[in-house]
This record gives sequence, structure tokens and C-alpha cells, in this order.
Amino acid sequence: MSVHHPVDNNAGPTAGGESTKRRRVWWIVASAALAVLVVVLVVAGVAASNGAGPNLAGASQSPASTPRPKAMPTATPTAVPSRDPSSTAIPTVAPAPTEAAAAEPAPPAAQAPVPLTESAAAVPGVVFSVGALSAVDGVARGPGEVGGPSLRFTVTVRNDTPDTVSLGSTVVNLFFGAEQSPATELTASGGAPFPESVAPGATQQGTFVFAVPSDRRDQVSIAVDYSVGVPIVLFEGAAPR
Repeated sequence: MSVHHPVDNNAGPTAGGESTKRRRVWWIVASAALAVLVVVLVVAGVAASNGAGPNLAGASQSPASTPRPKAMPTATPTAVPSRDPSSTAIPTVAPAPTEAAAAEPAPPAAQAPVPLTESAAAVPGVVFSVGALSAVDGVARGPGEVGGPSLRFTVTVRNDTPDTVSLGSTVVNLFFGAEQSPATELTASGGAPFPESVAPGATQQGTFVFAVPSDRRDQVSIAVDYSVGVPIVLFEGAAPR
């Protein structure tokens, strides 16, 4: 005869409840551990990303990299001294010459006149003299010439210097009457100009013909302009009619 033991109604439920509680606690612990692990990984990743910048920058700087160009030194500007307005010279504007002065140049200086029969030196050693004047009938052939009563004479130059004297710029003119009007030279009436020069100790001469009215020969002046800057040699006297 079998014996039936009474069944404990609390045994099954108790064992099953404890197992469920254990599993729940394990899942909680595992979830917490997993969360902690995730947090650690996240923190480690953030730290690694922050430290990667300097390391990568440092790694990119290799010895073979191209050196940076050096900054060129900047030139220091030199101060320019300012000019004193009081020291600036103001250009002086010369007054414009008057129309009369421009049209009438000042006549060259002349020596004191000497008689027609005497000699006079233009400069020391260069002596001029006038030969006898004669009345002739001048012939007009050049432009501006007027033929008629004229005077012909010679002018002699003596070189008493040790050097050759040039006569290339020597000019002879004649003035007549009280007003000393200029006479017109007639080149084709037997005139002959001076030679180019006079040798040391030599004498040369030129022949000149000027148209002079017969009634105005009481006072004539023969001017010998030897050279520029030298006073004119002046001979005065009466000429034959």
C-alpha cells in the first residue's frame, strides 16, 4: 500500500520566483556594466579625438617638408628734411625790354675822333690811317645802291705786333653832314675790301667808295670798326666836292 505524502503547495512557486529575481538582477547588473563600458568608450573616443590634432600636425612636419619663406626685412623709410620756406630763393624776373630798345641796339663805343690826315691805333700795334679822298661818280650795281656823286678813299692798316692780325671782321663806314647821316657803299665803283690778315710788320689796305651828296661834304666821318668789343677808330674832316 502506497503512501501518499501531502504535497507542499509553496515549494514550486518559491523556487520559480527566486530564479526570476536572480535573472532580473543579472540583467540589471549587465545593463549597468554595459552602460559604464559605453560611457568609458565614449570618453576615450573624445579624448583620442582631442589629442589627434596636435599629433597629426606634428607628424605632418617632416624634415623633407618645404621650409617656409623667411620674411624679408622691411626697409625703414628715411625721413626727408623739410625745406625752410624762408631759405627758398625767389627767382627774379627781368623786365622785358621795351620795343624801342629792341629795335635800336646801342651803338658801339668809339674813340675820340682824329683828323683825316692822322693815324690811330685800334689796339696796341694795329694802326689805321686814311688816304686822300677824291670825288668820283659812283655806279650803282648792287641791291639798295644809288649811283651818283661819291667819295673814294683808301684805309691802310699797319701791323706792329709780332703776330698775324686778322682783318676778317673789320668794317669801314662813312657818315656825312651835320646830322651825320650814313652813306651807302658802292662796291662796284673801284672798291677793294681788306685782305683776310696782315703779317707781322706788314701793311695792307682797302679801297672804299661811298655815295655822298656834293653839298654835304663839309663834315664827314670815316669809322673803322676793327673787331667786336674794340672801340671804333673815328676820322673826321672836310672832303673835296
